[in-house]
Amino acid sequence: MKILHLYHDLMNLYGEYGNLCMLKRVLEQKGAQVEIIKKSIGDEFDFSDVDMIYIGSGTERNQKVMLEHIKPYSEQLKKFAEEKLMLCTGNSFEIFGKGIRKTKPSENEPEYYSGLGWFDYETTETDERTVIDVTAESSIISGEIIGFINKCTEITGITSPLFNIKGDEGNQKGQGSEGFVSKGFYGTHIIGPLLVRNLNVCEYFANKLNK
Repeated sequence: MKILHLYHDLMNLYGEYGNLCMLKRVLEQKGAQVEIIKKSIGDEFDFSDVDMIYIGSGTERNQKVMLEHIKPYSEQLKKFAEEKLMLCTGNSFEIFGKGIRKTKPSENEPEYYSGLGWFDYETTETDERTVIDVTAESSIISGEIIGFINKCTEITGITSPLFNIKGDEGNQKGQGSEGFVSKGFYGTHIIGPLLVRNLNVCEYFANKLNK
């Protein structure tokens, strides 16, 4: 079994490699042989023999660098996410929507970054940063989920959220719905790392892989 840690150096702001360390350990306890492959800018991307792709969180600047670099791989990556398993934590899942709007762009910076356009949601960067511990629940993952959110964005247009926050700090301020799920694609702002702090979530993805 192969898991690809995509942009492992660029998008690893909160030590999200820990998610894959935990997932690997749980899978090996189930008898699976697991190899974690790391790829980033400067590497050739081949998704044909990979079982899962993971992308972590990064700075707003690194997110835009990743967005531009990943665009040539959009179609084959989208096909992968429709057929296999892809998990994006932190701000990495924002790039797969329509785009990212900046309310106050810096000098020589565009007001709008076009996303990959896989999904209909849209991200707006705000002046207010949300830094909060959260608890959540999910209709597809049993048990309570805990974690941490650190973001300065709001996302509109999501119709299939992954989690429901016990509070009002979800995709939009004042709403509890958080993250996004579609077929094999899972995105959430919850970090912590997510799979390290939540064995139930880690087991969910491990079972998806170890069918």
